[in-house]
Amino acid sequence: MRKFRKYIKQKCGKGFTFLVVPNSPGAVRSCAIPFSAALLIFGIIVFNIYIFVGYTTQIWEIQRYRHEIREKNSWISKLEKEQREVQPTLKRSYQIAAELSRLKVEREKLLSSWKAIQQKGGRVATTTSRGVVFRPRPYTINSIGEASTTEIKTDLMELQNNLNQIDEFIKTEQESQQELLSDFIAYERKLDHTPSIWPVSSFVISGFGTRFHPVHHRYITHTGVDLKAKYTKIKATADGVVEFSGYQGGYGYVIIINHSYGYKTLYAHNSKLLVTKGQKVTKGQKISISGNSGVSTGPHLHYEVRINNVPVNPVMFLKN
Repeated sequence: MRKFRKYIKQKCGKGFTFLVVPNSPGAVRSCAIPFSAALLIFGIIVFNIYIFVGYTTQIWEIQRYRHEIREKNSWISKLEKEQREVQPTLKRSYQIAAELSRLKVEREKLLSSWKAIQQKGGRVATTTSRGVVFRPRPYTINSIGEASTTEIKTDLMELQNNLNQIDEFIKTEQESQQELLSDFIAYERKLDHTPSIWPVSSFVISGFGTRFHPVHHRYITHTGVDLKAKYTKIKATADGVVEFSGYQGGYGYVIIINHSYGYKTLYAHNSKLLVTKGQKVTKGQKISISGNSGVSTGPHLHYEVRINNVPVNPVMFLKN
């Protein structure tokens, strides 16, 4: 460092001389500047350059900040607009949840009535209380709670939270409704396969149970009912498949239909058969013409209903 100072003092200690040489003929002028003055001038120049560079940099930074402010203001305006648009949807999400809760209550009422209907039909063993007010738990939207210190809880976040929960509510309700619908369809199919109509428009001339047989002249069990029918078309009393179609001893020309679910029906003493074994039939379809075949004292229809191959009183299955 000392050597450098000594070198500077030797080279520049006497200062500097500036010569001004004109391009045209004339006198050459000189100007002597002391070393300290030259050093001062150099310092001023360097300081001005520093100030200029710093000022230029600050101007660039200010411009960058202004650009960022404009972008942020634009985003703020956009978010404010979105928030205004989100507000009605957010309110609607709560209304949807309330509507789902109402549907849930209606479904529970429907399910209660459905169980009562099944009980009346002897389909279920459980009892259903009457006059009971059902209050199923409503679909309640849970708030997202407090946001973390790095996040801000917004209406858009709340809406997304609500929609996610509503999606789950809808999925649950759809599954419940589908289950109930499947139960209804299955029960409706069972009703279609359950004897429930008169095979012929008539009246009972001989009931179910022990009776004095008009041909055998003794008391025997009558496993069905005799209906007045003079060569009239006979209808199947439920959907099913023809299990037998032909002549069978004292029954004469007979048709037996298997309705599934343990139900079978028998139509005897016909004069003509209109269906064959293995044929599918529907409730109300014409299957035969009544007559006087087999052991019979006159044209009529002997009608039986069997549950698990055990004859039961057909009157229980005849609608008025």
